[in-house]
Amino acid sequence: MDIWQLAELPEYLDPPCWAVIAARLLLSLPFEEAVPQVLEYIGEAARADRTWVMRFNDDVTLLRNSNEWCRDGVSSHVADLQNVPVTMMGEILAPPREGRSVAINDVAMLPRSLRSLQVEFRHQQIQSTLTVPVHNDDGRLIACIGLDAARSRRRWTIDEVHALIQIAALMGVANTEGAPRRKPKGEEFSVPIYLKSGRSARGVPVASIASVRADRDGSLVGLRDGAQLADDRPLRWWQSVLPDQDFLRIHRSALVNIRLVDLLRRRAGGQDLELLVKGCPAPVPVSRTSTAELRRRLGA
Repeated sequence: MDIWQLAELPEYLDPPCWAVIAARLLLSLPFEEAVPQVLEYIGEAARADRTWVMRFNDDVTLLRNSNEWCRDGVSSHVADLQNVPVTMMGEILAPPREGRSVAINDVAMLPRSLRSLQVEFRHQQIQSTLTVPVHNDDGRLIACIGLDAARSRRRWTIDEVHALIQIAALMGVANTEGAPRRKPKGEEFSVPIYLKSGRSARGVPVASIASVRADRDGSLVGLRDGAQLADDRPLRWWQSVLPDQDFLRIHRSALVNIRLVDLLRRRAGGQDLELLVKGCPAPVPVSRTSTAELRRRLGA
């Protein structure tokens, strides 16, 4: 669903309206599909160069960049910030823990106590940045959402800060099946793989991928929670990077995670087989050339 069709409002809106658009997206789409669109919308509306979501593990000792949107010509750093100790943030983490936002209008003016963070900001070409905490219903810090200015310094307005606070509050309660929730131990920070769609990037654990299907020149990645996410790369790319012990190409247009197969059965009215896979909205057909290997892998 196109963000502007959903909004049915002018391309750029004053900050007080940003939360309205974010709420429509979060209410109309599965959480993990809505987040990239929310980031793109506020990035364009705020005329920022980069927008992002950083998620914390349960005890707030590690952080990872789970979603990122970048303007054309602005570098992406989603892959650089995975399982990073929060100590990198230094004293700047104290306000988000207390529910307060952090607006940095000039990175060059950061105090010496934040030298390591300043170096990281410069590595990302950040000149100004705004960070807002995301808390769940229990008041636990689970993420931060932010805006970066990379091409020139800027002063964040009170309206922009308040708008991002409202969006963070919406994200905190939007969907208990989405990312802002407590995940099973060992799943939350498993090694991610990055989905790329246009100027957006999002990291997902390999174990959460249920299927990958060809979709024109790109692919449609199905997660075990039911989310269906577009990726710009073809199916053959996914076949080359996903682990062979877990994934099998069962059709010229589909890869599946063998560990997430629920049922192998014959298709109605025929001899061909199909798979029911966790998170997939419809059965996945099995080609005859793949049947023998599939049965061997499933022990069927």
